[in-house]
Amino acid sequence: MFSILILEDDLIQSDTIKKLLSGRHAGWNIYTAKNYEEAEELLNSVKFGLFLLDIELSKKENVPDGIDFGRKIRNMQGYKHIPVIFITGMADKVLDALQEIHCASYLVKPFSEEQLAEAVEYATETENGLSEELLLKDSSGVYQRVMPGSILYLEACGKNILIHTETYMVTIANYSVNKIQQMLPDYFIRCHRKYIINGKKLVSYDKSTQIIHIGKSSIPVGRKHKDELERFLQL
Repeated sequence: MFSILILEDDLIQSDTIKKLLSGRHAGWNIYTAKNYEEAEELLNSVKFGLFLLDIELSKKENVPDGIDFGRKIRNMQGYKHIPVIFITGMADKVLDALQEIHCASYLVKPFSEEQLAEAVEYATETENGLSEELLLKDSSGVYQRVMPGSILYLEACGKNILIHTETYMVTIANYSVNKIQQMLPDYFIRCHRKYIINGKKLVSYDKSTQIIHIGKSSIPVGRKHKDELERFLQL
């Protein structure tokens, strides 16, 4: 049976997440832990298929947090690719987690039931290989298989489009920005005449400078696409 672990020190938050997921996934085993030690103990007896990890577990210094636990599971046999969803009350904390530990998605508190459901659905679909891959012709005429979930953003560059993923870049030819957007899942959003971003990979958006931070890149937001982007982000 599919098992998930929620590592969250706020017991009300933890219980809420558990109830929401139980209502949607009656067959899942959902475990909770309020600190690193409890979560570590559960690893000894349960094989997990998904982790929801709160980044900040304590205001005290030198107390292991969700990132520390993420490091631990990534160094364990069998957990190098199990999906992780980070939870945080501070958006600026997400970048550190994304840079160091591969994660499927993240949630910034407060988040809605739908946002939680979408993050979990995306993570489990990616793990089970259900996300539909794209077959795209690169600039050399060779067809490349690209998983949408691995894409950070797409950038128009002359007659080509650069696909930036978490680990590599693919240059595809003879696709317009409009055409490629129609081929992508609905969590991709056009933010500029030259850029399409993966909304699930967005780290932060500065409304004052109209700059998006995604991965290690800064992406401009065009005036024409600003309202659509902010509706997508529910701002």
